[in-house]
Amino acid sequence: MVKRGAGCVSTAGLRKDLLIAMDTMPSALDMAFCTALLLTGDTTTAEAAVTHGITACEDLSPRGLLIEALRSAVQRRTKSSDGPYEVDGLPTELRRLFMLRPLLRYCFVLRILAGLSPEVCAELLDISVTELEDAVYAALTELTPLRSPRTQPIRY
Repeated sequence: MVKRGAGCVSTAGLRKDLLIAMDTMPSALDMAFCTALLLTGDTTTAEAAVTHGITACEDLSPRGLLIEALRSAVQRRTKSSDGPYEVDGLPTELRRLFMLRPLLRYCFVLRILAGLSPEVCAELLDISVTELEDAVYAALTELTPLRSPRTQPIRY
């Protein structure tokens, strides 16, 4: 679980490989902004979430920044969850995420793309772990038919 303390959070739920890749503040800022953009669909809102994440964390660290920025993005997402979205600059594969219902997209982005633990995702979204897992499964199911018909799985 994400625990607040002294204005910052513990991020024990983050995957180890994600933390290794995000060991510098510039990479943490990139990750926070990109993830916030996928949550909110709006660059101004994503920038505001990252800015809030910076100010919300007294002991600024890459891990704390990411969690606080995502917490802020999740809180801001309800204001504009039905679009319009500023996603033209994103690759086609990421723009397809905005075809999902908002909750499915939030769950998929936090759990699969950001690599947060189920417990952290559920806490950020204020849902149960079971609801999170169901939403991720539904997102994967809906995204699967969106792949190119020429794409075939590798058979061994």
